Amino acid sequence: MVFSLLASVAVWLYVSYIENPDTTVTVKNVKVQVLNEDYLTDRGLVITGINTDTVTLRFTGKRNIVTRLTIDNVTASVDLSEIKEKGVKSLDYTVSIPIDISWTSFVWSKSVDYITIAVDNLVTKEIPVKGSYDGGVAEGYQAEPMELTPSVITVSGPEQVLSEISYAWVPVLRENLSKTVEEKLPFTLMDNSGHEVISDKLTLSQDTVNVVIPVFMIKEIPLTVNPTYGAGAENTNTDIKITPSIISVSGDAETLNEINHILLGSIDTTKFLNAMTLEFPIVLPNGTKNLAGISEASVTVTITGLESTHITTDNIDVTNETPGYSSEVITKSLELLIRGSAADIAKITPDENGDTEIPVSYRVVADLSELGNTVGTYSVLAKVYVDGDVDVGAVGEYKITVAISKD
Repeated sequence: MVFSLLASVAVWLYVSYIENPDTTVTVKNVKVQVLNEDYLTDRGLVITGINTDTVTLRFTGKRNIVTRLTIDNVTASVDLSEIKEKGVKSLDYTVSIPIDISWTSFVWSKSVDYITIAVDNLVTKEIPVKGSYDGGVAEGYQAEPMELTPSVITVSGPEQVLSEISYAWVPVLRENLSKTVEEKLPFTLMDNSGHEVISDKLTLSQDTVNVVIPVFMIKEIPLTVNPTYGAGAENTNTDIKITPSIISVSGDAETLNEINHILLGSIDTTKFLNAMTLEFPIVLPNGTKNLAGISEASVTVTITGLESTHITTDNIDVTNETPGYSSEVITKSLELLIRGSAADIAKITPDENGDTEIPVSYRVVADLSELGNTVGTYSVLAKVYVDGDVDVGAVGEYKITVAISKD
């Protein structure tokens, strides 16, 4: 057994190194190195295809030489420096072997004679970013249009490929949203027909876009006013109608949960006799949105069950004169419109002798504090006081004329 093994080794050594016959070595999958690709970039060109990136080489010669040629020491390379325009180019390629092996010591062949390379213009294009969200929101919430940042991305690559790209598509896969979503998501390049454009020759300005889906709570909020009662008007005989009475508002849940009503403004029932309609702007808190699209509300106030009478008074005075200045009341008398219940009006209405059922007096007082250090003649708002044990008051706006002089 041992003798047979030794005999086999001896025969192999004799054939390999003493007889040294011719033999063929095949080296497969030799990687083709692409040289000077940056020259293409400098010329505004880019590789779009290559017929093969590996080659097979066959070497025939003396066994002790060709068996030294392996995938580890045999290389192939193609030089792109001579390509100056787009198109399909067939290029010679160079095969390199160890420096201590002579090319004259064997014959060889290669699987392909040329490396065929397709080249296109290298272009840059801005692509719009689009997206959609179809998952819906939770009940009582509303989603605003999706916000994509940036709105365009920059893509560089082969002209032919970029001509097919229409937009970058960002799908959002969420369900029943109840709060705003913000995240970075990848996108897909699409053509006009909605098909994906795939290429490994593209350079993108970024791989993701920032996606925001604003989601807001929706709440029905009543509109209100702050009434000031007087001159016989009170909540039992005053009807206030607001149109619209309720509006739909969207906003973040924390804000809307704190809002139970929207105050339009104040209404003084002593400024009119029986009825008045006013328009108020609907002012919402910051961060909320009026979904009704109505910017104003109409408020109609109607007072019922009261009567009125006209009273003339000459009891006119001023208050809060500026120190160092004097005032003279030019207005000597005013006709007042007095309102109250029928019973109270009867109490203050003079009989044929000029007497009233109860003692009552009227004062008209103007506040001069806003005039400051001025001189001249001015028309000043005045307030009417009714002194007496009766629930009546003056209705309307009253002014008196005063002359201001410096002491």
